[in-house]
Amino acid sequence: MSENETAFARAEFYLCLARAFSTPARPEIFDAARDVLPADLAELGSMCGYPIDAALADYHAAITAVSDPQQLLILYSRLFLVPGDPRPNLNVGVYLDGVIAGGSVTALETCYARCGLGKNNDFHDLPDHLSVQLEFVAWLFAAEARAEAEGGDPPPLRATEFLAHFVARWIGPFRADLEAASVRFHLPGNPYRALARLLETAVLAEVGRVPGEATPAPGIDPEIARLRDQFAGREMTEEDLAIIRARLEASGLPSGHVAIPVEARDRVMGLAAMTPPAPPSHRVASGK
Repeated sequence: MSENETAFARAEFYLCLARAFSTPARPEIFDAARDVLPADLAELGSMCGYPIDAALADYHAAITAVSDPQQLLILYSRLFLVPGDPRPNLNVGVYLDGVIAGGSVTALETCYARCGLGKNNDFHDLPDHLSVQLEFVAWLFAAEARAEAEGGDPPPLRATEFLAHFVARWIGPFRADLEAASVRFHLPGNPYRALARLLETAVLAEVGRVPGEATPAPGIDPEIARLRDQFAGREMTEEDLAIIRARLEASGLPSGHVAIPVEARDRVMGLAAMTPPAPPSHRVASGK
């Protein structure tokens, strides 16, 4: 199998998982989850080289034990749609920010926009929803494969880079919350817990195969970290400065300092560095 075919298989794999975590509101979703998804994931996982056999066996056993579409919908609602219960949460930015609709939502929107993608008017959730992120991963893998096959430009963001910066950081806590919820709600056969375990196995295998791929340090916005890597050592151009000025002005902030070289900024703007006074010696000695 060529690398190009493997990339398309990866795209299909993550698209399957994106759909698997959608609300099972129609009977055909249940039918697909029970009768089609296990075989599809087995074939695609093998093509991608993901060691998912154990997690897939757990999923097959759990989904087989679900009797009908209504039972699956009730299980899904209990896990993800209980008002006031923030975990487990399909808006997985909560695992990165500690709150819903935190800074990672903006970072994700930036990633989508850089690839020319925007929100569908029919979609009413936040950009950090698990299914949105996995569909984006699928799109990136497919775009990379098409660029390789047709000799075009690859997308500005690699799929493995997105997986490392975002998905690899929330999948562990998300899976752990599903395990805790399985105990709390007495759900020994929870297919969504098995799917989360399967996803975690695949993501860690994917990120681990790329030398040097790593997540940014805690507390650093992944998009900022990516931009730092991209522009490290590069001189600022007039175009860069114009963009910075425009964004500052759009936010109602002053922009006059942007054109002043950093090394001359204090002198030109009348600023001076100050050193705080040292504490009196008797206080240091006495510990007061």
